[in-house]
Amino acid sequence: MKKDNGLYRLVYEYYEARILLGCYTCGDKLPSIPKISDIFHLAPTTIRSALSMLEQEELIKVDARKAAVVTYDLSPGQMKKNAAEYFIPRREGILGISQSGSYLLEPLWKEGLRKWDDNDWESLRRGIMDPSLNMVSIPVEFYLLAVGALDNRLAMNLLWETVRYLRFPYLTNGMETLTGRKELAGFSREETIEALRAEAAHSYGRSLQALFAFMDEMSLDPGLKYAAPIPFHWNIYRQRPQLRYSFASLLIREILKGTYLPSLPQLVDRYGIPLMTVRRTLGLLEELGMTRSYHGKGTLVCMEPADIDLSRSSIREGIRLYVESLQLLHLTVQNIFLCTWESADPAKRAALIRHFLFLQSEEKSYLCFEACLTFIEDHCPLSTVRECYGSIKVLMVWKYPLILSRLKNRSLHAEYRDCVSRLTSFLQEERPEMFSSELKHLWEQEEQQVRAFLS
Repeated sequence: MKKDNGLYRLVYEYYEARILLGCYTCGDKLPSIPKISDIFHLAPTTIRSALSMLEQEELIKVDARKAAVVTYDLSPGQMKKNAAEYFIPRREGILGISQSGSYLLEPLWKEGLRKWDDNDWESLRRGIMDPSLNMVSIPVEFYLLAVGALDNRLAMNLLWETVRYLRFPYLTNGMETLTGRKELAGFSREETIEALRAEAAHSYGRSLQALFAFMDEMSLDPGLKYAAPIPFHWNIYRQRPQLRYSFASLLIREILKGTYLPSLPQLVDRYGIPLMTVRRTLGLLEELGMTRSYHGKGTLVCMEPADIDLSRSSIREGIRLYVESLQLLHLTVQNIFLCTWESADPAKRAALIRHFLFLQSEEKSYLCFEACLTFIEDHCPLSTVRECYGSIKVLMVWKYPLILSRLKNRSLHAEYRDCVSRLTSFLQEERPEMFSSELKHLWEQEEQQVRAFLS
């Protein structure tokens, strides 16, 4: 199972939740393995691992020739207890995701729908016209299919993690209340997307209202004991070795701050990381042109262009996550920055402007983009956005070795000086709409340049 990097647990938890919370009852059949593979964009072997785990927990019975059958017999009282014990500790996290969904997740699935081909759209229209076809009957699966069209594992990762945490959308009966099905048949794609968005928001809102009413009711039961609050955390699935990748990202950020790297023993002591992992990480940074090692003298920061070896799995993984972060940012940042700017007090806004001016005076304009992410991470009123943008900020540090390699001997500061000057002017003139639009454009442009550079 390790070869799947734990992704089989996504499928396992998906169906475990649906069974334990009463969406599937004893005797019901799960979808076929090919169908589940299509929904989750995972290999059949991964799906089989998940079903095997469900069978070990005595929740289903697997038959090689037929669809798996639910064997767990759940009483109404046990279902309520299972739900209460899961949801009540996650109350604040669920509220945070709900408040952030239109900023983070909605732009992703809408863009995914725009990438669907004619066959996908025809299937969707048939499902809208004839609910018995069950093509859009489960919103969660619909979102997985839509976001999957982006071909962005990081975006899918984010959707998976929020769905795993929320769980209660599994219990909805789908878009049963979709009004005007016949009228939708004549809608354009954008009109259909907007109708689906409105219906999803309505369905989700009703589910959320019912869930919070249920939690209020169960919180009064003195016989139930609950765990401490469990906040939402975005667990990003990476190829191995995760520790070396994370440590490399951390050291790149330290280098960008102007920090000189300490000796190997000091790195081991400071971060509690094995010596061999530290050596391999420094070797990776040297291949990226960020450092240079000298025998007997230690490691020096150099920030020089390097011919990046794209055959290295750790380098490929870092670049993949960086490119996918760029797409996620340009799809979501515009409204998120505006939300953050509007909620920030004048002192916080002024501090961001001063920081932009300072970086320009120090000829470090390229760090202004990280400053934007930090501003959002620190001051956005939406907890889930803060969590996700903080994680993206770590992934974005791979920008710098890639840009150094692409620019060769051209100055990093010179490359971004003019666009950062425009961004600063927009902030000084209190034109956040122009700032956020420019930021979206710059990150979209950067994504295109990196993809072209790598092709």
